[in-house]
Amino acid sequence: MYTQLFGHYLLNKGIVDADELHAALTAMTRIKAKLGAVAIDAGYMTAAQVEEVHEAQHAADKRFGEIAVSKGFLTEEQVVDLLARQKDSNLVLGQALIDFGFMTHGQFEEALNAYKRGSSVSGTVTDTDMEKEMLYILGIDKMKDKEFYSDYILLFIRNLIRFLGDDFSLGEVQRGVTVSMNYACRQEITGDMSATVVIGGTESGFIGIAARYAGEDLNETDGYTKACVCELLNLQNGLFAVNMSNERSLELDLTPQVSEEKMMINIPDNGIAINLSFSFGDIKIAVVKN
Repeated sequence: MYTQLFGHYLLNKGIVDADELHAALTAMTRIKAKLGAVAIDAGYMTAAQVEEVHEAQHAADKRFGEIAVSKGFLTEEQVVDLLARQKDSNLVLGQALIDFGFMTHGQFEEALNAYKRGSSVSGTVTDTDMEKEMLYILGIDKMKDKEFYSDYILLFIRNLIRFLGDDFSLGEVQRGVTVSMNYACRQEITGDMSATVVIGGTESGFIGIAARYAGEDLNETDGYTKACVCELLNLQNGLFAVNMSNERSLELDLTPQVSEEKMMINIPDNGIAINLSFSFGDIKIAVVKN
């Protein structure tokens, strides 16, 4: 969730614009965070020290870690730690923004530190910290049925990252309106509690969901594409039902999924529709507790 939280912060503060963020998100799948950005995030090095090592690499055929150790900026143990952290996708967004020239290492350091100071994500970042921040950004912590929406939306975000990837940014949150989706799949949750859930988006967004979930190259909104999106929704709701049974002793059932074009969904004040922008297109999740 770090990518979405930090990206949301950068966008809201005007540090990057929507096009720059989208370009970075698109490139995330092929960019690996470099040790300099990882070292800044870990608090092991300053931006000035990272730039000094980069300058030294222009004059010597040596690795970043080797030079940093020789200059006393890092220990051997810290280099090992950074190499392990480098595999984490959390810092890929920052690296992409740096590689594109949208931010310098100094701006990255300043923005990251300011973000951590101003949010619950500070010090050692935990999953709980990030989930709390996500709920705050989405306004779920103030909703009437916040327990339900917290459980559902956090699971949904985790499943997006798990099955589709984390190259998306958070968009507008809508309540008290009627929203439309060009292509969508709907399912009802029934039993000890009831809710309507819809996932969909633009044509490119809808196809992108199906392609990522199926792991195939899809390019049209045919029956197979619709079935893939509906299966993702069914998986999400099935996991939610299992969690509610295990954690809250609630027994839930699911109706068959229904795929529609030009779907209109009424979102009451105590419902939520969240817009998300993936590198492949825009999608939307609408959840209304009945």
